[in-house]
Amino acid sequence: MVRPLLLGAWEWGETLRVLGIPPEAKGELDEVAGVVLALEGLDEEAFRRLELAVRGAGGAAVRGMGPLGRTLVVRATPRCLGEALEGLGGGPGSEEAREALVCLERLSAGAPDWKARGRTFPTSERCLVMGVLNVTPDSFWAGSRALGVKEAVARGVRMAEEGADLVDIGGESTRPGAGPVSTQEEMARVLPVVEGLAAEGVAVSVDTTKAAVARAALESGAVVVNDISAGRADPGMLGTVAEFGAALVLMHMRGTPATMQHLTEYGDLLGEVHRFLRKRAEAAVEAGVAPESICVDPGIGFAKTAEQSLTLVRRVGELRSLGFPVLLGPSRKSFIGAALGLPVEERLEGTAAVVALAVAAGVRVVRVHDVKEMVRVVRMAEAVLAGAGGGRG
Repeated sequence: MVRPLLLGAWEWGETLRVLGIPPEAKGELDEVAGVVLALEGLDEEAFRRLELAVRGAGGAAVRGMGPLGRTLVVRATPRCLGEALEGLGGGPGSEEAREALVCLERLSAGAPDWKARGRTFPTSERCLVMGVLNVTPDSFWAGSRALGVKEAVARGVRMAEEGADLVDIGGESTRPGAGPVSTQEEMARVLPVVEGLAAEGVAVSVDTTKAAVARAALESGAVVVNDISAGRADPGMLGTVAEFGAALVLMHMRGTPATMQHLTEYGDLLGEVHRFLRKRAEAAVEAGVAPESICVDPGIGFAKTAEQSLTLVRRVGELRSLGFPVLLGPSRKSFIGAALGLPVEERLEGTAAVVALAVAAGVRVVRVHDVKEMVRVVRMAEAVLAGAGGGRG
C-alpha cells in the first residue's frame, strides 16, 4: 500500500525522527521543496525503482525505517515528479512505484474542478463555501434550523447573497445519537426548499443517504448529493447520482449517527480514512459517476473523538493524494467545544481558525453555518497564501 504524508517545514525534526530518517539526510532534503511519502508493504524492487527515478529526475530521496516500516522521504518539484514518472519504465516493482509517484503528483498539483450537471465549480482556483441549511427540528445547533419553507428559502437565498457557492439542505439530522426519519418525511421537509432555491438560481446540494430522496431532489433542481454514508446506506444511491450526472460528496463514517460515537478505535486513523475514501470513490466510478464529479470528506466528528478530529484537521491535506477536491465540515462541532471549553453558540472563532487552516492545507470546499463570516475567512486566507507565492493547490 502507498500512503502519502504531507510535511510542513515546522515539522521537519520530529517527523524525520519518527520516520527513522538519519539526521545527516536533512541536508539533502533541504535542497528542494516537496512532500513526504510513506510506503507500506512495497517490495525492495519497487522501493529501489522509486528512489532511483526521483533522484534521476533531480529530486531528493532518502530512506528510513520507523514504526510504519520502510519509508522513503521525497522532496521534489512537480516537474521533477512528472519526469520521474515518465522515466520509470516497466519491470518488477514498477506498478507500485508508479502508484507512489502518482500520489506525489496529486499532492503537488492543484485540485481539479468539480463538475455537477453541466456546472463547473472552480475548485482548481479557490476554496468554495457550502452553506448548511437544516430543515429539521433536531439538528445539533438550534441556530441552523429553519422550520418553514418560506423561512428556509429566504435563509438559503441570503446565504447565496453572502457568498455561498452552494447551499446544502438536510432533512434528517446527522448529529451523534440521532435516529432516522422516513423517506416520506424527509422528502416533505426537503423538496419544497430545493425547488424554491433552485428557482432562485441557487446551486443546491441535498444532504441525504436515501436514493429516493436524492432522485426527487435532483428532479427538483439539486446539483449535488452529499451522502454521509458514501453510498453504502442505499444500494441505489451511486446509480442515481450517475444517472443525473450530479456531483457527489463521499464522506468517511462508521456505523450510523445513532451508533458512530461507539466506533472510534483506529489502528491508523489517516490510513483507514484514506483507504475507505479511495474504495468508495472506486465504487462510485464503477457505478457510472464521473471522476470529476466526486468530492471526498474525512467526516470530522463522525465516528471520531475530539482528538481524532483535531488530527484530521491537521493532516487533511494528505487526502489530496486521492485526486479529488477535499471537503471539510468543521462548523461549530463538538471537537471545537472540547478544545475551547465552549458551547455550540460560542464556537464561531474556533470554526474560523479551522477553516483558515483547511484553506492553507488545500481543502477546496468548507461546509459551514456562518456563511458571511466564513467567506471572509476563506478569502483572507487565500489572500495571505497568494501573497506568499501563489497559494496552495
